[in-house]
Amino acid sequence: METPTTSDHRKSTLLYPLFPNTTMTDKFHILLLGGTGICGLIFTQAALEAGHKLTLYIRTPSKIPKELSSNANLAVIQGDLSDAEGLKKAAACGADVFVSLAGPTLGRRDGTPITNALKILYPLLLENGTTKRILTLSTASYSAVEDTRSIKWWCAINLYIKVIGGDTYTEIKGMAEETVALGQKIPWTVFRVPLLSGTKLGENDGDVNACFVGDSKGRDGLNLDRGRLARWLLNEIYEAKWIRSCPILANA
Repeated sequence: METPTTSDHRKSTLLYPLFPNTTMTDKFHILLLGGTGICGLIFTQAALEAGHKLTLYIRTPSKIPKELSSNANLAVIQGDLSDAEGLKKAAACGADVFVSLAGPTLGRRDGTPITNALKILYPLLLENGTTKRILTLSTASYSAVEDTRSIKWWCAINLYIKVIGGDTYTEIKGMAEETVALGQKIPWTVFRVPLLSGTKLGENDGDVNACFVGDSKGRDGLNLDRGRLARWLLNEIYEAKWIRSCPILANA
């Protein structure tokens, strides 16, 4: 994976700049939003297998398979995206890292519940004294300043997402904008994903390209395996290669 060229992390010489006393054998407490979707379940499995502790903020705990829910390193806080008290409880769980894999359903007109939840949750995470990193899902519907012209992505967004996406475009942009607005308050990453595939961890293992839309080497592909995404996220927590940046991810 190639390191970007314009984000804050490039100034650091530490192996793990956000957690300087940490090695790959150390584990984190991760607060996860969007834990009952396919991506969330795959990420949960990967994180638990790696020995991390997870707290899932979810509406329906029964959606968590028993082989995951029975793990001693998994805790569940029940609540929905509009539950301010539930979000407050989640923010106070003691997590080192917040990961959001929540995303809108294409074609639905549900407003912007995820964006609204982040508006509540982010200030709480900043106040809790434990959270040191935020990683939030988005797509190329949100344009990074480093993006350049790309016909394939212009078509995907303007002829597909904006036409049949319902409130998807507004929600995706809002999720990213709320995260980017954190500025220097906390190290954040908006990881933008293309079309996601795969239903099981490890069914299509391989590398992940992280770059920007319009990449001159064509690495800004339109497909990404969910298992690869999970492993990329876990590595990024340690490596912090994309601090205050919005890479587009794709299968290598």
